[in-house]
Amino acid sequence: MKALGNQVFSKADTVLETSLNHRLAKQQVTSANVVNASTPGYRAMGYEFESQLQSAIGTDGALKLKVSQGRHLKNPGISADGDIKPDLFVKPTESIGNDGNTVDIDQEMADMASNQIIYKTTVELLNRRLAMMRYGINGGR
Repeated sequence: MKALGNQVFSKADTVLETSLNHRLAKQQVTSANVVNASTPGYRAMGYEFESQLQSAIGTDGALKLKVSQGRHLKNPGISADGDIKPDLFVKPTESIGNDGNTVDIDQEMADMASNQIIYKTTVELLNRRLAMMRYGINGGR
C-alpha cells in the first residue's frame, strides 16, 4: 500500500485499491481449493491479508515503528514502504478425507461468497468516490 504522489486520491482510495487487489488474490486461492476438492492428497490453502491491512492503516491499535530503510519491517506483514505481505498457508484441518484431501467444500464456498460480497462492496465504494470527483470536476453537473 504505497502512498500516491499526487493529492487527487486519498489514503482511503489507496486502501480500497489494495483491498481489491488482495481480495482478487484471495478469490483465486479459494477457487483453486474448490477446483481441487476431489484431487487426492490436495491440501487446502488459505490467504490472509486483513490483519496486515488493518495494521497498515492503523486500526489495529499497534504502535507504528520508525525505520531507517525501506526494507525494514514496520509491523508484522508490512514492509516500511507500506507494501502488505499477505500470508499464504496450508489451512489447518481436523478432517482429512480417505484420499488425503483437506478441502471442506462447504467452508470454501462460504468463504468465496463472503469474499465476493466484500469485493463488490469495495468496488461500489470506489465507484461512488469517483462519481463524487467527476461531479466536482464538472462543476456540479
